[in-house]
Amino acid sequence: MIVAVVLALLLFYGAGHADSLPQNSTDDMLSLLDFRKEISSDPGGFLTSWNTNNSSAADYCGWNGVTCSRTHPGRVIELKLSSQSLQGRISPSLGNLTFLRTLDLSYNSFFGQLPLLSRLVRLQDLVLNNNQLQGLAPDALINCSSLYWVTLSSNMLAGPIPASIGSLSNLMYLYLDSNNFTGGFPSSLLNMSKLEVLDLSSNILAGPIIPPNIGSLFNLKILYLDSNNFTGAIPSSLGNMSGLEELVLQDNQLIGTIPQNLGNLSNVYGLLLGHNSLSGSIPTTILNQCSLEFLDLGPNFIRMALPSNIGNTLPNLLALSLYNNMFHGPIPASLGNASHLTLLNFASNSFTGHVPSSLGNLTKLSYLRLEQNNLEAKDNEGWEFIDALSKCQFLEKLLLSDNQLQGAIPDSVGKLSNSSLQYLYFGKNNLSGAVPESMGNLIALNTLVLEQNNLNGPIGSWVGKLNNLTKLFLSDNNFSGPIP
Repeated sequence: MIVAVVLALLLFYGAGHADSLPQNSTDDMLSLLDFRKEISSDPGGFLTSWNTNNSSAADYCGWNGVTCSRTHPGRVIELKLSSQSLQGRISPSLGNLTFLRTLDLSYNSFFGQLPLLSRLVRLQDLVLNNNQLQGLAPDALINCSSLYWVTLSSNMLAGPIPASIGSLSNLMYLYLDSNNFTGGFPSSLLNMSKLEVLDLSSNILAGPIIPPNIGSLFNLKILYLDSNNFTGAIPSSLGNMSGLEELVLQDNQLIGTIPQNLGNLSNVYGLLLGHNSLSGSIPTTILNQCSLEFLDLGPNFIRMALPSNIGNTLPNLLALSLYNNMFHGPIPASLGNASHLTLLNFASNSFTGHVPSSLGNLTKLSYLRLEQNNLEAKDNEGWEFIDALSKCQFLEKLLLSDNQLQGAIPDSVGKLSNSSLQYLYFGKNNLSGAVPESMGNLIALNTLVLEQNNLNGPIGSWVGKLNNLTKLFLSDNNFSGPIP
Protein backbone atom coordinates (compact mmCIF):
# COMPACT_ATOMS: atom_id res chain seq x y z
CA MET A 1 0.00 0.00 0.00
CA ILE A 2 2.80 2.45 0.98
CA VAL A 3 4.69 1.64 -2.24
CA ALA A 4 1.58 2.39 -4.26
CA VAL A 5 1.19 5.78 -2.57
CA VAL A 6 4.84 6.67 -3.20
CA LEU A 7 4.54 5.70 -6.86
CA ALA A 8 1.42 7.82 -7.15
CA LEU A 9 3.23 10.82 -5.68
CA LEU A 10 6.18 10.34 -8.01
CA LEU A 11 3.84 10.27 -10.97
CA PHE A 12 2.02 13.36 -9.70
CA TYR A 13 5.11 15.48 -9.04
CA GLY A 14 7.39 13.99 -11.68
CA ALA A 15 8.48 15.36 -15.02
CA GLY A 16 5.08 14.74 -16.52
CA HIS A 17 3.34 16.92 -13.91
CA ALA A 18 3.73 20.11 -15.94
CA ASP A 19 1.43 18.73 -18.61
CA SER A 20 -1.20 17.79 -16.03
CA LEU A 21 -1.39 21.19 -14.32
CA PRO A 22 -4.80 22.89 -14.55
CA GLN A 23 -5.02 25.73 -17.01
CA ASN A 24 -5.37 28.23 -14.13
CA SER A 25 -2.00 27.09 -12.77
CA THR A 26 -0.17 27.81 -16.00
CA ASP A 27 -1.99 31.13 -16.06
CA ASP A 28 -0.29 31.89 -12.73
CA MET A 29 3.09 31.30 -14.33
CA LEU A 30 2.22 33.59 -17.24
CA SER A 31 1.06 36.27 -14.80
CA LEU A 32 4.39 36.09 -13.00
CA LEU A 33 6.27 36.39 -16.28
CA ASP A 34 4.16 39.41 -17.21
CA PHE A 35 5.06 40.93 -13.85
CA ARG A 36 8.73 40.21 -14.53
CA LYS A 37 8.56 42.07 -17.87
CA GLU A 38 7.62 45.29 -16.04
CA ILE A 39 10.76 45.17 -13.86
CA SER A 40 13.29 47.58 -15.35
CA SER A 41 16.02 47.06 -12.76
CA ASP A 42 17.00 44.06 -10.65
CA PRO A 43 20.54 44.92 -9.48
CA GLY A 44 20.78 41.95 -7.15
CA GLY A 45 19.61 39.44 -9.75
CA PHE A 46 16.85 38.21 -7.45
CA LEU A 47 14.56 37.41 -10.37
CA THR A 48 17.12 35.58 -12.52
CA SER A 49 15.45 32.30 -11.55
CA TRP A 50 12.23 33.55 -13.16
CA ASN A 51 12.51 31.87 -16.55
CA THR A 52 11.31 28.69 -18.22
CA ASN A 53 14.51 27.78 -20.04
CA ASN A 54 15.38 24.09 -19.69
CA SER A 55 12.82 23.57 -16.96
CA SER A 56 9.27 22.37 -16.62
CA ALA A 57 6.41 24.79 -16.21
CA ALA A 58 5.88 23.57 -12.65
CA ASP A 59 9.27 24.92 -11.57
CA TYR A 60 7.90 28.45 -11.17
CA CYS A 61 6.76 27.40 -7.69
CA GLY A 62 10.45 27.34 -6.79
CA TRP A 63 11.25 30.78 -8.16
CA ASN A 64 12.68 33.27 -5.69
CA GLY A 65 9.91 34.87 -3.65
CA VAL A 66 7.18 32.55 -4.94
CA THR A 67 5.24 30.08 -2.79
CA CYS A 68 2.58 27.76 -4.17
CA SER A 69 -0.30 26.01 -2.47
CA ARG A 70 0.00 22.42 -1.29
CA THR A 71 -3.70 21.77 -1.60
CA HIS A 72 -4.06 23.46 -5.00
CA PRO A 73 -0.90 22.50 -6.92
CA GLY A 74 0.61 25.23 -9.04
CA ARG A 75 -1.50 28.04 -7.57
CA VAL A 76 0.61 30.92 -6.24
CA ILE A 77 -0.36 31.89 -2.68
CA GLU A 78 2.58 34.12 -1.68
CA LEU A 79 4.73 36.62 -3.56
CA LYS A 80 7.42 38.11 -1.32
CA LEU A 81 9.97 40.38 -3.00
CA SER A 82 10.75 42.80 -0.18
CA SER A 83 14.03 44.77 -0.07
CA GLN A 84 15.45 43.63 -3.42
CA SER A 85 16.02 47.12 -4.95
CA LEU A 86 13.59 46.26 -7.73
CA GLN A 87 12.42 49.07 -9.98
CA GLY A 88 9.47 49.16 -12.34
CA ARG A 89 5.70 49.20 -12.51
CA ILE A 90 3.39 46.74 -10.80
CA SER A 91 1.85 44.72 -13.60
CA PRO A 92 -1.96 44.39 -13.67
CA SER A 93 -1.33 40.69 -14.26
CA LEU A 94 -0.92 40.27 -10.49
CA GLY A 95 -4.68 40.67 -10.35
CA ASN A 96 -4.94 37.24 -12.01
CA LEU A 97 -3.22 35.40 -9.14
CA THR A 98 -6.59 34.61 -7.62
CA PHE A 99 -5.21 32.26 -4.94
CA LEU A 100 -2.76 34.88 -3.65
CA ARG A 101 -2.86 35.38 0.12
CA THR A 102 0.27 37.51 0.66
CA LEU A 103 1.73 40.18 -1.61
CA ASP A 104 4.86 41.86 -0.23
CA LEU A 105 6.74 44.25 -2.53
CA SER A 106 7.92 46.59 0.23
CA TYR A 107 11.22 48.49 0.27
CA ASN A 108 11.74 48.62 -3.48
CA SER A 109 11.28 51.33 -6.12
CA PHE A 110 7.96 50.44 -7.72
CA PHE A 111 6.28 53.46 -9.29
CA GLY A 112 3.10 54.35 -11.14
CA GLN A 113 -0.39 53.35 -10.07
CA LEU A 114 -1.43 50.40 -7.97
CA PRO A 115 -3.40 48.27 -10.48
CA LEU A 116 -6.82 46.78 -9.97
CA LEU A 117 -6.56 43.82 -7.58
CA SER A 118 -10.28 43.26 -7.08
CA ARG A 119 -10.11 39.59 -8.19
CA LEU A 120 -7.80 38.71 -5.29
CA VAL A 121 -10.61 37.65 -2.99
CA ARG A 122 -8.27 35.46 -0.93
CA LEU A 123 -5.66 38.19 -0.36
CA GLN A 124 -4.96 38.72 3.35
CA ASP A 125 -1.70 40.72 3.49
CA LEU A 126 -0.91 43.59 1.14
CA VAL A 127 2.50 45.09 1.96
CA LEU A 128 3.67 47.80 -0.45
CA ASN A 129 5.30 50.32 1.86
CA ASN A 130 8.48 52.24 1.01
CA ASN A 131 8.12 52.45 -2.74
CA GLN A 132 7.34 55.31 -5.13
CA LEU A 133 3.74 54.54 -6.01
CA GLN A 134 1.89 57.67 -7.13
CA GLY A 135 -1.68 56.53 -7.57
CA LEU A 136 -4.34 54.32 -6.07
CA ALA A 137 -7.32 53.48 -8.27
CA PRO A 138 -10.63 54.15 -6.47
CA ASP A 139 -11.67 50.49 -6.75
CA ALA A 140 -8.19 48.95 -6.62
CA LEU A 141 -9.02 46.82 -3.59
CA ILE A 142 -12.77 46.45 -3.89
CA ASN A 143 -13.95 42.83 -3.34
CA CYS A 144 -10.71 42.02 -1.47
CA SER A 145 -12.84 41.11 1.50
CA SER A 146 -10.28 38.75 3.07
CA LEU A 147 -7.72 41.52 3.62
CA TYR A 148 -6.77 42.06 7.23
CA TRP A 149 -3.43 43.87 6.76
CA VAL A 150 -2.80 46.74 4.31
CA THR A 151 0.43 48.74 4.38
CA LEU A 152 0.89 51.49 1.79
CA SER A 153 3.11 53.72 3.93
CA SER A 154 5.95 55.86 2.57
CA ASN A 155 4.90 56.14 -1.04
CA MET A 156 3.78 59.14 -3.10
CA LEU A 157 0.07 58.35 -3.15
CA ALA A 158 -2.02 61.47 -3.70
CA GLY A 159 -5.65 62.54 -3.86
CA PRO A 160 -8.46 61.55 -1.49
CA ILE A 161 -8.32 58.23 0.33
CA PRO A 162 -10.66 55.97 -1.70
CA ALA A 163 -13.98 55.46 0.05
CA SER A 164 -13.99 51.86 -1.17
CA ILE A 165 -11.34 51.00 1.42
CA GLY A 166 -14.17 51.19 3.95
CA SER A 167 -15.70 48.08 2.35
CA LEU A 168 -12.82 45.92 3.62
CA SER A 169 -14.88 44.63 6.51
CA ASN A 170 -12.24 42.22 7.85
CA LEU A 171 -9.37 44.70 7.85
CA MET A 172 -7.55 44.97 11.18
CA TYR A 173 -4.42 46.97 10.26
CA LEU A 174 -4.41 49.94 7.87
CA TYR A 175 -1.24 51.97 7.31
CA LEU A 176 -1.55 54.87 4.85
CA ASP A 177 0.97 57.17 6.51
CA SER A 178 3.73 59.20 4.86
CA ASN A 179 1.99 59.85 1.56
CA ASN A 180 0.34 62.87 -0.07
CA PHE A 181 -3.30 62.04 0.57
CA THR A 182 -5.61 65.06 0.66
CA GLY A 183 -9.22 65.70 1.59
CA GLY A 184 -10.88 64.90 4.87
CA PHE A 185 -11.15 61.89 7.10
CA PRO A 186 -13.09 59.30 5.03
CA SER A 187 -16.29 58.50 6.87
CA SER A 188 -16.37 55.11 5.14
CA LEU A 189 -13.53 54.00 7.42
CA LEU A 190 -16.04 53.97 10.27
CA ASN A 191 -17.57 50.83 8.71
CA MET A 192 -14.44 48.83 9.51
CA SER A 193 -15.56 47.50 12.86
CA LYS A 194 -12.63 45.06 13.21
CA LEU A 195 -9.98 47.73 12.71
CA GLU A 196 -7.30 47.74 15.43
CA VAL A 197 -4.63 50.01 13.92
CA LEU A 198 -5.29 53.09 11.78
CA ASP A 199 -2.33 55.21 10.70
CA LEU A 200 -3.05 58.24 8.50
CA SER A 201 -0.14 60.32 9.79
CA SER A 202 2.14 62.51 7.66
CA ASN A 203 -0.27 63.30 4.86
CA ILE A 204 -2.06 66.51 3.81
CA LEU A 205 -5.47 65.63 5.22
CA ALA A 206 -7.52 68.61 6.34
CA GLY A 207 -10.87 69.67 7.73
CA PRO A 208 -12.52 68.52 10.95
CA ILE A 209 -10.27 65.93 12.49
CA ILE A 210 -12.66 63.01 12.49
CA PRO A 211 -16.41 62.44 12.46
CA PRO A 212 -18.09 62.69 15.86
CA ASN A 213 -19.04 59.01 15.69
CA ILE A 214 -15.41 57.84 15.54
CA GLY A 215 -16.20 56.05 18.79
CA SER A 216 -17.97 53.37 16.77
CA LEU A 217 -14.56 51.78 16.10
CA PHE A 218 -14.70 49.87 19.36
CA ASN A 219 -11.78 47.57 18.54
CA LEU A 220 -9.34 50.34 17.64
CA LYS A 221 -6.12 50.21 19.68
CA ILE A 222 -3.80 52.52 17.74
CA LEU A 223 -4.87 55.81 16.10
CA TYR A 224 -2.22 57.95 14.39
CA LEU A 225 -3.51 61.15 12.77
CA ASP A 226 -0.47 63.31 13.44
CA SER A 227 1.31 65.61 10.97
CA ASN A 228 -1.71 66.61 8.92
CA ASN A 229 -3.81 69.78 8.68
CA PHE A 230 -6.81 68.67 10.73
CA THR A 231 -8.76 71.48 12.37
CA GLY A 232 -11.45 71.88 14.98
CA ALA A 233 -11.84 70.31 18.39
CA ILE A 234 -10.91 66.84 19.56
CA PRO A 235 -14.20 64.89 19.53
CA SER A 236 -15.26 63.66 22.94
CA SER A 237 -16.46 60.40 21.36
CA LEU A 238 -12.81 59.28 21.35
CA GLY A 239 -13.34 58.60 25.02
CA ASN A 240 -15.74 55.80 24.08
CA MET A 241 -12.99 53.76 22.43
CA SER A 242 -12.25 51.77 25.54
CA GLY A 243 -9.55 49.61 23.94
CA LEU A 244 -7.47 52.53 22.67
CA GLU A 245 -3.80 52.27 23.66
CA GLU A 246 -2.18 55.03 21.57
CA LEU A 247 -3.78 58.31 20.51
CA VAL A 248 -1.45 60.48 18.44
CA LEU A 249 -2.91 63.78 17.18
CA GLN A 250 0.14 66.02 17.35
CA ASP A 251 1.21 68.49 14.66
CA ASN A 252 -2.22 69.54 13.42
CA GLN A 253 -4.30 72.69 13.89
CA LEU A 254 -6.58 71.51 16.67
CA ILE A 255 -8.23 74.01 18.98
CA GLY A 256 -10.39 73.94 22.09
CA THR A 257 -9.87 72.01 25.28
CA ILE A 258 -8.82 68.43 25.88
CA PRO A 259 -12.02 66.37 26.38
CA GLN A 260 -12.56 65.26 29.94
CA ASN A 261 -13.60 61.76 28.95
CA LEU A 262 -10.25 60.94 27.35
CA GLY A 263 -9.53 59.92 30.91
CA ASN A 264 -11.91 57.00 30.35
CA LEU A 265 -9.29 55.33 28.15
CA SER A 266 -8.11 52.96 30.83
CA ASN A 267 -5.69 51.13 28.52
CA VAL A 268 -4.03 54.15 26.92
CA TYR A 269 -0.26 54.38 27.36
CA GLY A 270 0.52 56.96 24.67
CA LEU A 271 -1.28 60.33 24.48
CA LEU A 272 0.45 62.75 22.10
CA LEU A 273 -1.40 66.02 21.48
CA GLY A 274 1.49 68.44 21.02
CA HIS A 275 2.02 71.01 18.24
CA ASN A 276 -1.58 72.17 18.19
CA SER A 277 -3.46 75.17 19.63
CA LEU A 278 -5.19 73.47 22.53
CA SER A 279 -6.08 75.58 25.54
CA GLY A 280 -7.49 75.22 29.03
CA SER A 281 -6.02 72.68 31.42
CA ILE A 282 -5.24 68.98 31.47
CA PRO A 283 -8.34 67.13 32.71
CA THR A 284 -7.89 65.56 36.12
CA THR A 285 -9.07 62.26 34.67
CA ILE A 286 -5.99 62.15 32.43
CA LEU A 287 -3.63 63.09 35.24
CA ASN A 288 -5.01 60.11 37.16
CA GLN A 289 -4.57 57.68 34.25
CA CYS A 290 -1.95 55.36 35.73
CA SER A 291 -1.47 53.43 32.46
CA LEU A 292 0.12 56.47 30.75
CA GLU A 293 3.73 56.06 29.67
CA PHE A 294 4.03 58.85 27.09
CA LEU A 295 2.32 62.22 27.55
CA ASP A 296 3.20 64.96 25.06
CA LEU A 297 1.30 68.25 25.17
CA GLY A 298 3.83 70.74 23.85
CA PRO A 299 3.58 73.19 22.33
CA ASN A 300 0.02 74.35 22.99
CA PHE A 301 -1.66 77.05 25.09
CA ILE A 302 -2.37 75.00 28.21
CA ARG A 303 -2.41 77.10 31.36
CA MET A 304 -2.30 75.50 34.81
CA ALA A 305 -0.14 74.47 37.75
CA LEU A 306 0.78 70.83 37.93
CA PRO A 307 -0.82 68.92 40.80
CA SER A 308 1.61 68.16 43.60
CA ASN A 309 0.93 64.40 43.38
CA ILE A 310 1.44 63.98 39.62
CA GLY A 311 4.36 61.61 40.12
CA ASN A 312 2.16 59.37 42.24
CA THR A 313 -0.85 59.33 39.92
CA LEU A 314 1.27 58.76 36.79
CA PRO A 315 3.82 56.27 38.14
CA ASN A 316 4.52 54.55 34.80
CA LEU A 317 5.58 57.62 32.83
CA LEU A 318 8.55 57.17 30.51
CA ALA A 319 8.36 60.57 28.82
CA LEU A 320 6.59 63.77 29.89
CA SER A 321 6.78 66.71 27.48
CA LEU A 322 4.94 69.92 28.37
CA TYR A 323 7.26 72.43 26.72
CA ASN A 324 6.12 75.75 25.27
CA ASN A 325 2.86 76.12 27.16
CA MET A 326 1.75 78.32 30.05
CA PHE A 327 2.40 76.05 33.01
CA HIS A 328 3.22 77.88 36.22
CA GLY A 329 3.94 77.16 39.86
CA PRO A 330 6.58 74.79 41.22
CA ILE A 331 7.84 71.61 39.61
CA PRO A 332 6.25 68.91 41.82
CA ALA A 333 8.73 66.97 43.93
CA SER A 334 6.55 63.88 43.47
CA LEU A 335 7.92 63.51 39.93
CA GLY A 336 10.84 61.81 41.60
CA ASN A 337 8.47 58.90 42.26
CA ALA A 338 7.88 58.32 38.53
CA SER A 339 10.99 56.19 38.54
CA HIS A 340 10.73 55.06 34.89
CA LEU A 341 11.07 58.57 33.44
CA THR A 342 13.71 58.92 30.76
CA LEU A 343 12.61 62.29 29.31
CA LEU A 344 11.31 65.38 31.10
CA ASN A 345 10.75 68.49 28.97
CA PHE A 346 9.30 71.52 30.77
CA ALA A 347 11.07 74.17 28.65
CA SER A 348 9.45 77.51 27.75
CA ASN A 349 6.87 77.75 30.52
CA SER A 350 6.62 79.83 33.70
CA PHE A 351 7.65 77.31 36.35
CA THR A 352 8.98 78.91 39.53
CA GLY A 353 10.82 77.85 42.68
CA HIS A 354 13.71 75.44 42.97
CA VAL A 355 14.47 72.42 40.84
CA PRO A 356 13.45 69.57 43.16
CA SER A 357 16.28 67.35 44.35
CA SER A 358 13.91 64.40 44.09
CA LEU A 359 14.63 64.34 40.35
CA GLY A 360 17.84 62.62 41.34
CA ASN A 361 15.72 59.53 42.03
CA LEU A 362 15.08 59.23 38.29
CA THR A 363 18.00 56.93 37.65
CA LYS A 364 16.88 56.25 34.06
CA LEU A 365 16.63 59.94 33.13
CA SER A 366 18.58 60.92 30.01
CA TYR A 367 16.96 64.18 28.94
CA LEU A 368 16.08 67.07 31.29
CA ARG A 369 14.99 70.34 29.68
CA LEU A 370 14.04 73.17 32.02
CA GLU A 371 15.23 76.21 30.03
CA GLN A 372 13.17 79.39 29.63
CA ASN A 373 11.36 79.30 32.94
CA ASN A 374 11.63 81.27 36.20
CA LEU A 375 13.43 78.65 38.24
CA GLU A 376 15.63 79.92 41.06
CA ALA A 377 18.87 79.08 42.81
CA LYS A 378 21.19 81.34 44.76
CA ASP A 379 24.59 80.47 46.15
CA ASN A 380 24.04 77.40 48.33
CA GLU A 381 20.26 77.61 48.25
CA GLY A 382 18.44 75.78 45.49
CA TRP A 383 21.51 74.14 43.94
CA GLU A 384 21.07 70.82 45.75
CA PHE A 385 19.57 69.27 42.64
CA ILE A 386 22.99 69.26 40.94
CA ASP A 387 24.37 66.91 43.56
CA ALA A 388 21.20 64.80 43.37
CA LEU A 389 21.41 64.45 39.58
CA SER A 390 24.81 62.81 39.91
CA LYS A 391 22.86 59.60 40.58
CA CYS A 392 21.36 59.78 37.08
CA GLN A 393 24.07 57.84 35.28
CA PHE A 394 22.28 57.97 31.90
CA LEU A 395 21.76 61.75 31.92
CA GLU A 396 22.93 63.18 28.57
CA LYS A 397 21.22 66.58 28.40
CA LEU A 398 20.75 69.10 31.22
CA LEU A 399 19.35 72.38 29.90
CA LEU A 400 18.80 75.23 32.39
CA SER A 401 19.41 78.34 30.28
CA ASP A 402 17.25 81.46 30.65
CA ASN A 403 16.11 81.05 34.25
CA GLN A 404 16.80 82.95 37.49
CA LEU A 405 19.87 81.02 38.62
CA GLN A 406 22.23 83.21 40.65
CA GLY A 407 25.55 83.00 42.42
CA ALA A 408 28.44 80.68 41.75
CA ILE A 409 28.19 77.42 39.87
CA PRO A 410 28.64 74.86 42.66
CA ASP A 411 31.65 72.57 42.76
CA SER A 412 29.19 69.68 42.81
CA VAL A 413 28.73 70.16 39.06
CA GLY A 414 31.82 67.97 38.72
CA LYS A 415 29.87 65.06 40.20
CA LEU A 416 27.83 64.95 37.01
CA SER A 417 30.80 63.06 35.62
CA ASN A 418 29.03 60.01 37.05
CA SER A 419 26.51 60.49 34.24
CA SER A 420 26.85 60.45 30.46
CA LEU A 421 26.38 64.22 30.28
CA GLN A 422 27.03 65.62 26.80
CA TYR A 423 25.05 68.87 26.83
CA LEU A 424 25.10 71.36 29.72
CA TYR A 425 23.29 74.69 29.29
CA PHE A 426 23.59 77.41 31.97
CA GLY A 427 23.37 80.42 29.62
CA LYS A 428 21.23 83.55 30.15
CA ASN A 429 21.14 83.43 33.94
CA ASN A 430 22.73 85.59 36.65
CA LEU A 431 25.65 83.34 37.48
CA SER A 432 28.75 84.96 38.93
CA GLY A 433 32.21 84.04 40.17
CA ALA A 434 34.68 81.71 38.53
CA VAL A 435 33.81 78.50 36.72
CA PRO A 436 34.78 75.72 39.15
CA GLU A 437 37.72 73.56 38.17
CA SER A 438 35.50 70.53 38.75
CA MET A 439 33.85 71.38 35.41
CA GLY A 440 36.86 69.62 33.89
CA ASN A 441 35.56 66.31 35.24
CA LEU A 442 32.76 66.31 32.65
CA ILE A 443 34.89 64.65 30.03
CA ALA A 444 31.91 63.46 27.96
CA LEU A 445 30.71 67.03 27.32
CA ASN A 446 30.03 67.90 23.72
CA THR A 447 28.40 71.31 24.25
CA LEU A 448 28.82 73.73 27.18
CA VAL A 449 26.77 76.94 27.24
CA LEU A 450 27.69 79.60 29.83
CA GLU A 451 27.00 82.74 27.76
CA GLN A 452 25.19 85.87 29.03
CA ASN A 453 26.02 85.60 32.72
CA ASN A 454 28.29 87.52 35.10
CA LEU A 455 31.04 84.94 35.32
CA ASN A 456 34.50 86.37 35.90
CA GLY A 457 38.14 85.55 36.48
CA PRO A 458 40.38 83.60 34.13
CA ILE A 459 39.18 80.74 32.00
CA GLY A 460 40.74 77.95 34.02
CA SER A 461 42.55 74.80 33.09
CA TRP A 462 39.26 72.92 33.27
CA VAL A 463 38.55 73.74 29.63
CA GLY A 464 41.61 71.83 28.43
CA LYS A 465 40.35 68.64 30.03
CA LEU A 466 37.15 68.55 27.97
CA ASN A 467 38.59 66.61 25.06
CA ASN A 468 35.20 65.82 23.51
CA LEU A 469 34.00 69.42 23.53
CA THR A 470 32.93 70.72 20.11
CA LYS A 471 30.89 73.78 21.13
CA LEU A 472 31.78 76.25 23.90
CA PHE A 473 29.75 79.42 24.48
CA LEU A 474 31.33 81.92 26.90
CA SER A 475 30.34 85.29 25.38
CA ASP A 476 28.83 88.19 27.35
CA ASN A 477 30.58 87.47 30.64
CA ASN A 478 33.42 89.18 32.54
CA PHE A 479 36.21 86.71 31.93
CA SER A 480 39.74 88.09 32.10
CA GLY A 481 43.27 86.96 31.36
CA PRO A 482 44.64 85.03 28.40
CA ILE A 483 42.74 82.53 26.32
CA PRO A 484 43.99 79.08 27.40
